[in-house]
Amino acid sequence: MTIDSKYILDEEFELVKANHREFAIYYTTYRENIFFRQSWEKRLNIFSEKIPCYWILLKQQRIGGVCIEPNTLSSFFLEPPFVDMNLVLPKIRQFLLKCSDLSKPIVAFGILPYQTEHFFRLGFLPTESRRVMIRPTKLFEEQELGEELEIIPPNWEHTEKIAALLLESYSGSDSIGYPGENTLEQQRSDIEFYFKHNNAEILTSASSIVYNKSNNEMVAVCLISLWEDLPLVSEIAVSPRYRSKRIASKLLKKALTVLSDKYEVLRLFVTVGNSAESLYYNLGFYPGLEQTTFHLTHRSK
Repeated sequence: MTIDSKYILDEEFELVKANHREFAIYYTTYRENIFFRQSWEKRLNIFSEKIPCYWILLKQQRIGGVCIEPNTLSSFFLEPPFVDMNLVLPKIRQFLLKCSDLSKPIVAFGILPYQTEHFFRLGFLPTESRRVMIRPTKLFEEQELGEELEIIPPNWEHTEKIAALLLESYSGSDSIGYPGENTLEQQRSDIEFYFKHNNAEILTSASSIVYNKSNNEMVAVCLISLWEDLPLVSEIAVSPRYRSKRIASKLLKKALTVLSDKYEVLRLFVTVGNSAESLYYNLGFYPGLEQTTFHLTHRSK
């Protein structure tokens, strides 16, 4: 089933297709700036014409908005003075169950902390929570790793070794640090994408690979990319055999120092519950509001 330009939920509620630009204005006004976007225009540009944006109407009056299609919900917000999620969310849930493929999970993305309890009540279960963190760039002292280790700039020739290091670093109990499917193929694809789209000299200088000089083993990697015209920590990982040596902290300080020549801030994404979150916080990264992904698995009565 596909969603039309209008859908009647019951005698009072309906969904009406929204102009994506107008929807972006209301969404940006009534949702927190969780990604620390640096301009109003950048916040508006996240919605394209292809995104299924809908107004939520109560008795023909707009009370909020949501991006919705079969098996997927995101960007849910309510517009003051209407605040009763308990009234509107069951209608949205019922609609999702009707329009979705019930052999697959229904996924709700980007649910904010004050919204989560309402999704819990409706049988949605959380799968992960993510947040953006940010801090100003800064000149730090030169970072030394000792005689055993060597820092070099990364290039595409390191793709296979970086992919193998990331696979190892995000395996087992450390899988909480990686939001996708942790396979060698996926890691390789991500690194190939990184090198294809992030070749500015300052990004290469801010990025690092750490080798053990005695055995040529790759110990750690820190890759800095550009996202929405500002630097982002694309990847940072340390081999389990070399942890507790403050390597990650030193690589981030190096990145912050190099980037300070051109950029004022550095951002990163982190999975809530990942031990790296405290590392970032202790380096002065400020945490944004977390977003949780929920799944709804339909059970027939």
